[in-house]
Amino acid sequence: MNALTQPRLLTLDDLDRAVQVQSAAFQDDPLWQYLDPDAQTRRRRLHKFFRPFFKFSIRNQQAYGAGDGLEGVAVWSLPVQPVKWSAVLLAGFPRLVFDPFMVQFVRAGKVFSQFTRMQKQYAPDPHYYLETISVLPSAQGRGVASRLVKPFLDQADQQSVSVYTETMTPSNVGLYEHYGFKTMEDYRVPGTDLHIWSFYRPANPHR
Repeated sequence: MNALTQPRLLTLDDLDRAVQVQSAAFQDDPLWQYLDPDAQTRRRRLHKFFRPFFKFSIRNQQAYGAGDGLEGVAVWSLPVQPVKWSAVLLAGFPRLVFDPFMVQFVRAGKVFSQFTRMQKQYAPDPHYYLETISVLPSAQGRGVASRLVKPFLDQADQQSVSVYTETMTPSNVGLYEHYGFKTMEDYRVPGTDLHIWSFYRPANPHR
């Protein structure tokens, strides 16, 4: 794969654009619609909450981008990649604790606990973890997602390491299966219409 198709590590200069891409892609995300049914306030909160997330991911060298003018972003955790805890404070996460919207995150605790449970259950060994991937709606169908996924799958194969991810978006299920992921579980969150799909891609060094 040539250098033009490889994703690049994001820098803090990319922060605003990365937050814009992620927020646009997650505007209709099932979990965020559950947390905030109002489209206008949801749009503002997406920007507010994704900013420290990407600031942390960029400082920890886990955020990648692709596409002309940065049309897609992804956050990958590698098998051996220590977390820079100073990045947590510098990202601004502590300030979110005092945001009134945090009550909604507490309400969704049963969802986040399943993310943790599934990852521990289905990917107990060191693995690549795709934490999030987003492509601008206007850039979908141009191969941007592939540029953010396939190089890491190839790298995992070369290292004989598995890959794990999850989604709450039904349309993503076929996408991950296309990349060789196996659906490990389709979990229905009690009392909601939310689903969590868990995906595992075993080490495949001979692909």
